[in-house]
Amino acid sequence: MVALLAIAGCTTQESAVEQANTQQCATQTVEGVDVYAGDGTIDWAKVKASGRGFAFIKATQGNYNKQSTFAANWTNSQTNGILRSAYHYFDPKIDGVAQATWFLDELASVGGMSTADLPPMLDIECPVSSSQSVAQSQGPNCESSGNSGWVATATMQQRIFDWLNTVEQATGRKAILYSYPSWFPDVQFTDPRLAMYPLFIASYQSCANVPPPWQKAVFWQYSATTTVPGISTPGDVDRFFGSAGDLATWNGSTVPDAGVPVGGTDAGAMEQSDAGLGGGGAGAGCGCRSDLGGTSTFVIGLVIVLARLRRRR
Repeated sequence: MVALLAIAGCTTQESAVEQANTQQCATQTVEGVDVYAGDGTIDWAKVKASGRGFAFIKATQGNYNKQSTFAANWTNSQTNGILRSAYHYFDPKIDGVAQATWFLDELASVGGMSTADLPPMLDIECPVSSSQSVAQSQGPNCESSGNSGWVATATMQQRIFDWLNTVEQATGRKAILYSYPSWFPDVQFTDPRLAMYPLFIASYQSCANVPPPWQKAVFWQYSATTTVPGISTPGDVDRFFGSAGDLATWNGSTVPDAGVPVGGTDAGAMEQSDAGLGGGGAGAGCGCRSDLGGTSTFVIGLVIVLARLRRRR
């Protein structure tokens, strides 16, 4: 709850960052979910019956957490005809190869991936700034247990690429990268090599907000507070940009030609999940969109901070 105190109006610098992004609007989509142990026991038959076609399932975090529900979710989602991806929540304080090995060991324990599965996903949200003081003040609990996850930017980047390379060598698939739009500029991580990896963006407005160096996202988390049949608590819901047929054949090697990029955003269409406060989930929002009507900055921030808290360990 302390993170709520950091909610403030947007700055000119934030507006400039937003204007560098591209809005991607949906033409065809497939609905999905992403889940973790905090969601409890899931009735995957009900999730499937609600029209969800895919699921991202948290497997591990750092080199210290394996999700108690991962094995059941991994098996039962597939049994009920839902395409699945296993994901890892990245801890920049820990060696990337060690984290990849931790993740791959857990994946192997449930039988590994099949060619029909979606590629693995890397959830990168911490630290919230390249500045140690800002990271510790705005995201002091980003990794849970009171850790901001801050390390020098160069160290973080190397560890992320080490994880990506290790997992690709082991699985033969390029991992999907998940974060929120302002995370990349906030931590000064806009390496062009990132565009080689499919993007899963958390962006809570009518169109997805896609940051450089990407031009399109493949997956879009559009809410973190939606109730889905079969899941007892409100949580994350996602969309795949494309048709069910596109999703069934997508293997991570290309970006489906679905969703319409409409150019850079402007200050009147600012991402409400995009101020980089706190840690763990969807990205926090400054709440200064011009189309929010009477919704207060505090309420927007409260919703997003609560959403982000749910994904940690």
